[in-house]
Formats: sequence, structure tokens, C-alpha cells
Amino acid sequence: MTLAPGTRLGPYEIVAPLGAGGMGEVYRARDSRLDREVAVKVLPEPLAADAEALARFEREAKAVAALSHPNILAIHDVGTHEGLRYAVTELLEGRTLREHLEGGAVGPRKAIDYALQVVSGLAAAHERGIVHRDLKPENVFVTRDGRVKILDFGLARVVEPRALDGATKAPTVAGGTQPGTVLGTVGYMSPEQVRGQSTDYRSDIFSFGAVFYEMLAGRRAFRADSAVETMNAILTDEPPDFAAAESRPAPPGLERIVRRRLEKDPAHRFQSARDLGFAIEALSGAAAEAPARPPAPVERVGDAAGARRSIAVLLFKDLARDPANAHLGLGLADATITELATVKSLLVRPTAAILRYQDRAVDPQEAGRELNVDAVVDASFQRAGSRLRVTVQLVRTSDGRSLWGSKIDTSLDDIFEMQDHVSRKIAEALEVELTPSEQRRLARSDRPVSEAYELYLKGRAHLFRATLADVNSAIEAFEQARDLDPRFALAWAGLSGAYLQMSLMFEPEGDWQARAEEACAKVLSIDPQLPEGRYLRGGLLWSPRGGFDHAGAIRELLAALAGRPGLSEAHDRLAVVLDHVSNFEESLRASEQALAINPQDGFGPVHLGLANYHLGHYEKALAYSEAGARVSPSAWVYHQSAHCLLRLGRRDEATALVDRTSRQFPNDVLFFPVRGVIAALVHDETRARQQIQLTIQNKKSFVHYHHAQYDIACIHALLGEKDEALRWLADAAHNGFPCYGFFETDPLLESIRGEERFRGLMSELREECAGYRRLYEELRRSSSGSAESAA
Repeated sequence: MTLAPGTRLGPYEIVAPLGAGGMGEVYRARDSRLDREVAVKVLPEPLAADAEALARFEREAKAVAALSHPNILAIHDVGTHEGLRYAVTELLEGRTLREHLEGGAVGPRKAIDYALQVVSGLAAAHERGIVHRDLKPENVFVTRDGRVKILDFGLARVVEPRALDGATKAPTVAGGTQPGTVLGTVGYMSPEQVRGQSTDYRSDIFSFGAVFYEMLAGRRAFRADSAVETMNAILTDEPPDFAAAESRPAPPGLERIVRRRLEKDPAHRFQSARDLGFAIEALSGAAAEAPARPPAPVERVGDAAGARRSIAVLLFKDLARDPANAHLGLGLADATITELATVKSLLVRPTAAILRYQDRAVDPQEAGRELNVDAVVDASFQRAGSRLRVTVQLVRTSDGRSLWGSKIDTSLDDIFEMQDHVSRKIAEALEVELTPSEQRRLARSDRPVSEAYELYLKGRAHLFRATLADVNSAIEAFEQARDLDPRFALAWAGLSGAYLQMSLMFEPEGDWQARAEEACAKVLSIDPQLPEGRYLRGGLLWSPRGGFDHAGAIRELLAALAGRPGLSEAHDRLAVVLDHVSNFEESLRASEQALAINPQDGFGPVHLGLANYHLGHYEKALAYSEAGARVSPSAWVYHQSAHCLLRLGRRDEATALVDRTSRQFPNDVLFFPVRGVIAALVHDETRARQQIQLTIQNKKSFVHYHHAQYDIACIHALLGEKDEALRWLADAAHNGFPCYGFFETDPLLESIRGEERFRGLMSELREECAGYRRLYEELRRSSSGSAESAA
């Protein structure tokens, strides 16, 4: 029976039919109580008389009602009206995944985006003991703004919660399906469903593996001439290789994930949806996109380069060569880079990477080769008062061809609109599809006063030189911009960053960090989701004054990266935090992300060296540290290199390195304790104690002091002074360095490793760091949804 418009089911008035499925007809309706449009699913009268069908209908309603998740269709109500059973859900606008697949594969980037959302919803269902059992493209809905919803829990099965932690047998709750009954959709059923065996959450992982395969390959994983042959293929055959697909092939890592989902034996699949999501997320950065299949259209860029389209924005050239406009060339390039860095599928070289071209002319094709990017934005401007004429072209590195160009007349008042326009045209020329959240980020509504914006650009230009004089000039420019437009969040962010540089580089004992905290708080009161503000707050939290708030820093840095994936300094800072809490593998991955964005990044190799050092890979750690020292010499990297040499048994080289490099950084606190370690290794007790005293006397509130404390613990351990070693080790751990994974293996602590107090401290730190790891993984899984909400 089809319900006519105007028919009422309790408080719901039918507006129009939406569709029909095996478990009911769906209508658009209006909720007269809350004055909102909803979807109403009605169980047909013949099925309502079927006890099993009615049980499934009620089970779906209860299953969905037990969940509250953005990637699962929300149920609002259930009821009965004149013998008709119905359920009321949120009304969705968009298309099913099946409709999206009618045009073929959706491409790796979209497939990953959709998969992460589905997996997030599945994880929530599985954790409540609910197995869907009918995942297929028809039951995955993509809304107009890119949100994914899992539909139709009509075949859902409730299992005992204990089955979700690895058990292979999941007893059915009363009312479930009897063994031997085949339920599901042919082509997407798991082997255990085909056999009519008991199923658990791993059946959903198989079914969605088949869906994911289809999103990537543009064809079904298992399809034959008949239902019986298709089911036999599920039991015995492997899907064709992605390499045979007509669409863009998936990267090898992504194909391995799909293959593991489609293992015939449930024990060989991913054992939870969360593990699956983490594996996909790990490939959503540099390896998120597969190489395109040649030959490519002439407009396409980077086909041979692989993962993501890569681009560099050169400094905008002032055709009048007016020194008064020098800041605009760098500032406009920096602002455009910042804008493009919001697009996850673009790899944008940061401003620091293009500074080499600040004082010399360069051919854009030559710059593209030097920067190892697919294309280069080459722009110039002419200024007349507040008016600007900007000429922009996008040049392909491979052959120097101009892919897009335009002349734009604008003003400093309208500069944001110009940048938005340029960013969108670049994305189009590179055939990069913007996600809905990226579209919203580019369509910004905040427009600062033009004079304030120019002062902001001037401040940014000074900060890139980072001398004391330049940092002071940057502070003056940002303060003037703030005074002209107190609601200009970026001006406050620039000011906070400049204050923080003063604290970290020049006056650690001054009040600069307190001022940085105040300015950062102002940024986030104006724009709570500004990536630059979240990044700054992460850095401020992970500092001596911030109490080394690891959890807060992880949360803020991931929020910054959700809003601006190309923020390489956030990847760098995240790598350091993760390393200090013994999350070494993720630290390595964050450093690799930073280096993918900026191969000239001096911090990336240093942080890769640190994680490898803590993992006990001393040769590799030394190589990375030496590479970092060549790009970005510092007391810290030489301290790190010296320790690598000591653990490799190359004590004389370590001594020579410390003697040579300490002259570059006189009285830096880090050189005293490493000298003490060297003295203790040769049993020079007097000199070792002298270095301990010098370390204490030269203590300053630099971030690295907990490493000096750790070195002192090693000195006491080498001298056989166990109580003092344990005391200093605990001090280092509780001062931002709870790195139990390193403590448990470092040979310099061998003498105290058997102590009960040592074991107790390690147990405490292991539990603490496990909490940070869980937080990090949870935030990583939810980052896509968080970014959508923030946008």
C-alpha cells in the first residue's frame, strides 16, 4: 500500500514517497510537533503480519536507537497507526553510494574519505555489540555536504559484548537468526554468511571490504552470472588485481588493506573496525592518492610523481621594484600558501622553502625542479595606493607550460577574495576536487581592515628572518595591526608566535611566554578553530610553563592539522611530543609528513634522529642527526649526536664533537651533562660531579632541560649511586619526559634496572603513556569528522 501525500501517521504528515526496499517503504514527512521534515519508514502490511519480518523491523529500530553517531542514520521515533508499523529517522539529502558508483570508481581520495566515515560508524556499532550484516553501496548514503551515513540495520544482529574483544564465536542474543540461515546481499556477503554460519563484527569488515574494492576499482569484487556462482566466488576466488582496473589504480598500501579485509578466514582479517580505520588513516596523507595512469590529459600535473599534487608558490614580484612594497611580495605568497595548505590532496611547499628565491630572479620551471614539485605559481603585482593589479600563472614543471593564468584587479580590502579565487582556480587546473569542508574554509567571511592586513603581512615577512631585530620588528607590526583591527585573529596569532620566539630563542626567563599565552587566548576567543591558534596553544601547553601537557598538546596539534593539513611545523611539533611519550612509530610518521611537505625542513631529520635514538637504532639516528645539523645547527642536535656516538662506543668522537660545538653555543645547559656522562664512562668521578653542578647552576627554563636531568640520572647510574639516579630519572620523567620505552633499554641505566623503584616507575610511566597513545589514536580516527564540524 502506497501512502498518499497528506496521510497522517500519528503526528507525522506524509509529503512524498522517497523509495522502497525489502524491509519497507520510505516517505518524506513533516513532524507537526517540532515543525521539521523527517523520513518515515513504513513496514508493509504483509510483512507486518510476518513475525520474523516484524522482529527484524523492531530490531533495526532498537539497534539504531542504541547508537548516537554522526555516521549512522539517526532514528527519532517508532510507532503504530491503524495497524501500520513505522520508524521515523532524520531526513537525508544526497545520493546513495550505489548512485555514486554508477559512473565508475570514485577515486582513492574520496574512497578513503568515505571509508573512514563508514568505519567510524561501524566501530561505534560494534562497540555496542551490533553487527550490521548487510553492508552494500545501497546502504551507504552520501549527503550533499560529503557526510556519510550507514543505513538499514534491518538484518542487524546483537552479539555479546565480549565477542568484540577478539573472540571468534559470538553467541546470538534471543531473537537472532538460527545457524544455517543465509542472510545478506549476494556479492557483499562474507564467506561465513554464505555458509549460514554464525557471524560477528568481522563479517561487516569483509562486506565493507567488498564495497571499498568497488569504490576503488569501479567494479564489484565478486560477480558472476548467477547468485550461486557469485556465492561460490566469495568462498573460493580472489577479486581481480587493481592493476587491471580501468580507473586510477590504488596505491599498494591501500590495496593491501582491501585484500586483508577480504580474507576468507575471519581470523586473518582486521580484528576490529578501529584497527581498520587506523590502517586507512595512516595512508590518508602522502600516500592517499594513487599514481595516475598515463597517458594523462595535458592539463593534469604530477602524474608520474605519485601521491598528491605538489605545488610551490613563488614570492610575488613587484614590477615597480619599490622597496616600500618588499613585504607584499613575501606576504602575498605566504598568504596564498596558507590558503592552499587547507587542501589535503595538495602538497604545498611552505613559505620557508621558497625564501631562497627572495633575493634572486628564478625561472618558475627551474624553481619547480629545485623544489621537486609538479607545478609552480608565478605571480607579480603592481600597486597604486591601496589598489593592486595581480598577474598569476600556474606553470607545469615538466615542460614549462602555463596551465592557467589571469590578471586580477583588486585592493587590499578585497585581497582575501583574490586569494580565494586564485586557490580555487589552481585546484581546478590541477584537477584537485575540494571537499565540502575545504570549500567552506576557502569561503571565509572574516575580512580585516586593509591597513591591518598589510601590517600583518609585514610582520610575517620579518618573522621568517628570525633575528632578534626582525622578531622585534615583527612584534611592532603585529601590535599595530592588532590596534587597527582588534578582531583580526591572524594579527593576534602573529603576535603570539613572535612573543613565543622571544621566549624560546632570546629571553627564556622573561615574561614573553605569558604574553604569548594571553595573545593566543585572544586568537581563540575570536576564532576558536583557527589552525594557527590551535597550533600555538599546542606549543604553549607543551612547555615548562605549560607543565608539559602532553594530552592537551596532542589534542591541539591534531586540531590544527585537521584544519590545515599542510602545516608542517605542526607535524614537527607533534613528532616531538609523541616521541617523548614513547609513541615512537607515530613520531617517525609525523616527521616524515613534515619532510614530505618541506624536504628542506631542518627539524624533520633531527626529530627522525631522536625517535631512532630512543628506539636504539643508533647508526640511523646518528645519520639523521648529522643531516639535521647541516641544515639547522643547534646545541640540541649536537647533544643528540654526541649521545648516539657514546652508545655506539665512539667516545673519543663524542668528546671531540662536544668540545668543538660547545664553542658555538657557550654556556648552553645541554653540554655540561653530556660532558658529565663522558667523564662517568671513564670513571672520572670528580669531573662528572663538576658537570652536574654546572648543569644545575646554568639551568634555564628551556624546553630541553628534562634531557639534562636524564643525563644526570645516567651519570649517577654509571657511578653506582642508585638512589640519586632514580631520583633524577623520576624528575626528568615528571618534567615532560616520561619516555619509559627508552629508559627500559638504554645501556647507561643498566645498574638500576633491577631496582624495585625502577620497576615501579616504569609501570607508572607505561600506564601514563598508554593513555596518551589511546587519546592520539582516538583523535586521529575522529579528525575527519572534527574537521567537518569545525568548518
